Amino acid sequence: MNSIRCAALGGLLALAAAAHADSLEARLIMGIYPGVELGQTEAADVLDRYLPLADYLSAKTGIKVVVLPVKSAERAMKQMVEGVGVYKLFFGPPVLAADAIERAGFLPVVVEQERIRAVFVVKSTSTLQSLSDFKETTRVAMPSPKLVLSVLAAETLAQGKVALQPTGRQHIASSDGILLALDSGLADVAVIGERAVKKLMADKSFTYRVVGQTIDVPGFTLIAHKSVSDKSRVKLRQAAVALDTDASPLAAEARARLRTGAFAVAKDDEFQALARMMTRWAH
Repeated sequence: MNSIRCAALGGLLALAAAAHADSLEARLIMGIYPGVELGQTEAADVLDRYLPLADYLSAKTGIKVVVLPVKSAERAMKQMVEGVGVYKLFFGPPVLAADAIERAGFLPVVVEQERIRAVFVVKSTSTLQSLSDFKETTRVAMPSPKLVLSVLAAETLAQGKVALQPTGRQHIASSDGILLALDSGLADVAVIGERAVKKLMADKSFTYRVVGQTIDVPGFTLIAHKSVSDKSRVKLRQAAVALDTDASPLAAEARARLRTGAFAVAKDDEFQALARMMTRWAH
């Protein structure tokens, strides 16, 4: 009889624990960091762009997803690593996702299907034709070292056995500054994001040339803390992947505001590889 009572009590406790977990996940806060170029974007603009996505995920999963704009990625990461952050979900650049997965107990959910890569751009009059023409004295203007385009450029050069002098990597905070360094002759090559280069080449195709491209990494990524149940992560993943083909008005609104491509299932090994690259170059 005691064993029956113990089994029944254990079952009730398990049910209570499950119910408690479900109640905790009835509302998940999703931190949104739009990237370094847009890091100072007003909170209202972030809400305008990402709130329809949160509404869509909420409607499809039954979990209330609340958007919380993130101004400082560094502060948000520190809070997540220390376990004091409020974020159970986070959507942002892949370098942040890789760092949170590596150090803060987060798990990948979905990624944008469009990959992130950079290209190496020179002036049309340059003698450089490909990455194989780079020498140790070549001066390459690229973003700040902790940003994904800089990491990709450094890794690509290393894989191509291009060893620049210590002063060869010129880290510049803004894309406009990088292009200015190339135009003024302070740099021989500029590392620019693929999306930005398409517009640049359309506007000034006779001024610049592309001499190579970097390896690529996943696009912006939705991650969830490990305390979010497997069941909830699956629901969120399925809803996000279905967004691209969903004909509902709610889905159409979310797609229009996001201005990005479809989502795909995230792969753990890609973020592990990115984390290793960051350890090597992001300093």
